[in-house]
Amino acid sequence: MTTAGPPDEPYQESANYSWTETAFEMLEHDQLHGEVISRDGIVTSRVWGSCPRCGHDLHDQQTHTALTSLMGAQPRGTDQPGGIGAEESFFPVDISCSCGTGHPGAPAGQAGCGVSFRVELPLRQAGRDQP
Repeated sequence: MTTAGPPDEPYQESANYSWTETAFEMLEHDQLHGEVISRDGIVTSRVWGSCPRCGHDLHDQQTHTALTSLMGAQPRGTDQPGGIGAEESFFPVDISCSCGTGHPGAPAGQAGCGVSFRVELPLRQAGRDQP
């Protein structure tokens, strides 16, 4: 006889700060990973690992910089002291669970448990010759 794992958490939209605290602890214990890279003024992030609520694998990729002009203007925030262009700074990334699992009670077509949280990750400047 095989035993099934625990049932999936029911879908529940929540942005309670406790999920951000849990995500921070998970980053410290290598259960959640993330990176933020600025290349040529474009800031992108990638967060992967276990969801702090449901425990399923999640992989989140985002582009955080919008280009408003392709004719030489810098993306907003890249020239501000302490902003994106600062040598050592942390960048906030908001994430909603997108684990790909259909949780009980989720709206039609919605994959994920409904939790949202924030992580702040070191911003790494990538040169043109770096991957």
